[in-house]
Amino acid sequence: MWTESFVRLQRPTDSSAITGHRSAEPAIIRYMPADASDYDESRAPDGTLWWELSYRPGTQRPFGQVGRVAAYLWFRKELGDTFTMRELRSALGSDLEGSSEHLNRRLRELRDAGWEIPSNKDDRQLPPDTYRVEVKGAKLWIDEERAAQQAFRPSQRVRRIVLDRDGSRCRVCGIGVGESYPGEPNAKARLTIGHRVPQERLRSRGAADDIDNWRTECSRCNETVRNELPDPEQYDEVVAEIRQLRTAELRQLSSWMQSGERSRSRLDQAYDRARNLSHNEREQLMSYLQRTLGES
Repeated sequence: MWTESFVRLQRPTDSSAITGHRSAEPAIIRYMPADASDYDESRAPDGTLWWELSYRPGTQRPFGQVGRVAAYLWFRKELGDTFTMRELRSALGSDLEGSSEHLNRRLRELRDAGWEIPSNKDDRQLPPDTYRVEVKGAKLWIDEERAAQQAFRPSQRVRRIVLDRDGSRCRVCGIGVGESYPGEPNAKARLTIGHRVPQERLRSRGAADDIDNWRTECSRCNETVRNELPDPEQYDEVVAEIRQLRTAELRQLSSWMQSGERSRSRLDQAYDRARNLSHNEREQLMSYLQRTLGES
């Protein structure tokens, strides 16, 4: 059994460490089982399953849909398992907003928190309205992890600026949104934005973060393993190699740098435009190409 009490901790500010007075910062709640042998991570202090809660324990604050969805998938799904929107609505209760767009928004928030949840748009082998749990990210039903994610979450305005600046292409591997990964026709790229140098690393150095440290990344290049990699190369390291290039290569590199991407042929550009057509228009274009090539 869980004890009915819980420990509410507040982080003192720097001034509180000096004056002994605490600031009114949001509380971080840590749940303590009465008996460690009875500990069940899937349940809140009152014994309710996390994904069935309406309010955060000990408060009148709504628990939040994204925390409920995260808890359900964490405890009820193994890696590789699939689920549908109908299943989520059934499992999380009648008070869950039923619109697919609302639920898709919650899944996007999970992806921003390190979860990898491909859909039929990413993997054509999945049936429509079906999703697969490939990587479990932050435990967003826990106060500390939710607060940490919110602290690092970019605004929609920042997202738009970074995606537009980078031409909606992954700055690591170069893939565009919706394109297939090489050799994997059923695996479609999904774009997000991430840090060139992880924020934790910047903070440890006392360095400030800014929009120049954000870049467009596909979900694969955005994986958390990047935190274990060394920092990206700096100017002096890169220019040492560039000095070895021939004049013609320098001109080509200069052209790429000015355009913000490696130059693409007219065929590449035509494909970029064609793949953004509607389904019916793509079918119409395919028929045109087949007639033109005498393949129909």
